[in-house]
Amino acid sequence: MKGRGEFPSLNVKTPDGLRPGGRPYRIVVVESKDFQRKQLVQFFESESYMVVATAANGQEALDKMSKIEGKIDLVTTALDMPVMDGYAFMHELVKRPNRPIVVFISEETTKGVMADLIKLGVSDYILKPIDRKTVLYRVKNVLLKQRQASPE
Repeated sequence: MKGRGEFPSLNVKTPDGLRPGGRPYRIVVVESKDFQRKQLVQFFESESYMVVATAANGQEALDKMSKIEGKIDLVTTALDMPVMDGYAFMHELVKRPNRPIVVFISEETTKGVMADLIKLGVSDYILKPIDRKTVLYRVKNVLLKQRQASPE
């Protein structure tokens, strides 16, 4: 007879943050509000994503990203931030080689800004208020689409 805590798990699921080979996706979280930035990090870490950096604005994110070795798979960013907003941040990211997937997690915006962001290559736009299930589902889907488009 098995002792306590030795029951077989019936719901074994590979965390969404791991690639088929077991290596975690590497993410940068850019959000000016401390609470929401920490909340997003918790969401991602709960599914084994590796959060390689966090930043409170686009400029801080660019500075940190330039020091990170290896590929960054995905960046989540807000639109309205001090110093450098998400729009300017996206314009800077487009100029860089090996640009990561970008998902905006922000308040509602104008159709003109949305159209510009789509032209710049934004993969998704999640409206605040955020919840764990929505964020993780949408991020998983853009990473899956990317993997299908260019398998490793």
